[in-house]
Amino acid sequence: MTAELTLDLPWVEAPSAQLEDLVVRRGRAGTLAYEDGIVLDVHVIDPSAFESPAALVDAARSSTAPGRVVLVAGAVPLSWRADLRDAEVSFVDVSGVAEITWPRVHVSAKRFGKPVKRRRGPLAFQKGHGLVVQELLVLTADGSQPTIGELAAGAGVSVPTASKAVTQLAEHGLVAKRRDGTRVSVEVVDRVAITTRLAERTSWPGEEMLTGFLWGRTTFDVAARISDAATRADVELAVTGRVGAAYHGVLGTSSPKEVRCWVDVRGRSLGDVAEALGLEPATEESSNVLLSADRWRVGVHRRAGVQFDDLTASVAHPLRVWCDLHDEQRGSEYAAQMWGAVVNGR
Repeated sequence: MTAELTLDLPWVEAPSAQLEDLVVRRGRAGTLAYEDGIVLDVHVIDPSAFESPAALVDAARSSTAPGRVVLVAGAVPLSWRADLRDAEVSFVDVSGVAEITWPRVHVSAKRFGKPVKRRRGPLAFQKGHGLVVQELLVLTADGSQPTIGELAAGAGVSVPTASKAVTQLAEHGLVAKRRDGTRVSVEVVDRVAITTRLAERTSWPGEEMLTGFLWGRTTFDVAARISDAATRADVELAVTGRVGAAYHGVLGTSSPKEVRCWVDVRGRSLGDVAEALGLEPATEESSNVLLSADRWRVGVHRRAGVQFDDLTASVAHPLRVWCDLHDEQRGSEYAAQMWGAVVNGR
């Protein structure tokens, strides 16, 4: 019997994928629907919230209830998977591995979904549209429905620019406009689809990039030092990528080799900005800092001072860091760990 699984996760292929007798679709509600009409809720658990496989197994078992199945979804450590299999806890990993054991559904696959990749598509973001879309996702994380004017003010763009960006999303069925007299508010219909397309079309790097070297004990120290230098030089800078993710609490087993920074050049050359930051010229192989000109301010917008141990750096918003992670080594795994912060606005 074929069953249909609907999940609201960014690495689920759209519109659907076939895994043995299971059809996987991306949608707003987590459900498992059988051909005979029975529909079960799917309770998704993020593995990054647990410190051990035993704790994860306990949480999965305690979440089981009539009319519900449990699915562990995200970056599942390789060393944990045997424990999950032995406990018959179903899981899907961002790398594509899926082990599902539910009533009348048994799937073991190595290709569950696909990573987010940068590409051109029918929904291209032009000029300030990407910044408007990013601001829309930030403002609606708590379920709010901002007006066009509020979006424009938050993004720092004109009302016509914000209106055109929203209209483009509405034409693709991703948002809905709600009119109440003269007030026009925006409701997000498919948050995952919008976030994924934002990453595809605005992710790191921009059109111009420069490599350099700045002394520091670690890449995290370099991030703090270049943030201090940016403040002194009056340069708007935001750390992103794996170093940015670490400052936001998503750590890996190895340190990243470089600090990726968006910078608003304000009409200057990227070389002039690098000099103002005190960067030494360096080849890609010997560099530990990558600068990218942030033409539309998607990187520096809503940046904030974030603390990591005793260090503080100017770091991009979690949504922007998520968008920029995917082309890094094991970037999809780090992005999966950050997904909760993205969808919940943390």
